[in-house]
Amino acid sequence: MSKELQRTLINSISIIAFLYLFLVGINGMSSAIKHFGSGFADTVLSTTDNPFLALFIGTFATVLFQSSSTTTSLIVGMVSAGVLSIEGSIPMIMGANIGTTVTNTIVSMGHISRGNEFKRAFAASTVHDFFNMLSVLIMFPLELKFHFIQKSAIGLGEFLFGNISSNEVMKSPIKTAVKWGSKQIEILSFDNNIFYLILSVLLTLFMLYMIVKVLRKMVLSKVEVFFDKYIFKTAIRALLFGMLLTFMVQSSSITTSLIVPLAGAGVLSLRQIFPYTLGANIGTTATALLAALSLNVTALVTAFAHLIFNIFGILIIYPIPFIRNIPIKLAETLAEYSIKNRLIPFAYLLIVFIVIPFTIIYFGGK
Repeated sequence: MSKELQRTLINSISIIAFLYLFLVGINGMSSAIKHFGSGFADTVLSTTDNPFLALFIGTFATVLFQSSSTTTSLIVGMVSAGVLSIEGSIPMIMGANIGTTVTNTIVSMGHISRGNEFKRAFAASTVHDFFNMLSVLIMFPLELKFHFIQKSAIGLGEFLFGNISSNEVMKSPIKTAVKWGSKQIEILSFDNNIFYLILSVLLTLFMLYMIVKVLRKMVLSKVEVFFDKYIFKTAIRALLFGMLLTFMVQSSSITTSLIVPLAGAGVLSLRQIFPYTLGANIGTTATALLAALSLNVTALVTAFAHLIFNIFGILIIYPIPFIRNIPIKLAETLAEYSIKNRLIPFAYLLIVFIVIPFTIIYFGGK
């Protein structure tokens, strides 16, 4: 057996093990939350019953975790446990979409001393920010008024599984094995619900980190050879590539950060990169879907809501040239000002991703 084949085999086995433990962590978190009882549920529900506040909780949590996959996985776990409603989870998911864009914007700061290179890199990173903000700006009030994302997700859940209040998604040996694993975590926590929750959350975060790390090493080494203008020749091809690559590495932060240096070097234009980032938005929903599969139908409906939100965002914004150009123009304008004053990108990151969400959460929660 060649060394290359051995490495591939070891990495594949590692991925399976990490994925299993990731599902164990999600299941354990859901189980631990249920053990806290109705008092805990009431506290969480009262905190997130304000959709505007929930939106910024999702944003700030994702900025802290540096991963929307982590945030949405935790959200589906809370929905599964019954402490968060499907309706209440949707603004948090929208907020997570905004928060996840901070990573590639930070990556672009590495070019800050290099003039036009920084201008191109910063525009390539912030176009993702502005698209996700525009999506939320359009769909957040529509969702509050018509609940079209919630209804679509519930409709899909009912079409596939019938009664969405069912406690089971499906009977399977995998689900049984996941439940057994979460039971071992509960035993390790000495039946202390707080320790059980902490251990489950830490396991979930660490396993997601390891999955992304191994997949990144396996996948990106294979695709970097094809990272040229051929892949980005058409918008559809770029969108599909962004979606597939993000699905494979389980992190939109990684896939969108990858193209920032290419933009800075002038290899790719902003308009080539834009649809690629939209594909990454769809690809990143896979993690929550995987997490929900080990829980129940209600959790899966929440994961569907994340997918539907991202698909609707693309369908509403991208086909209409005037609206499609808004994120591009905003990114170009901000980049133009940023090379004139190098404090602007730092102020942008601090105000948009930390000061505004923290202020709204702090005062809104009082």
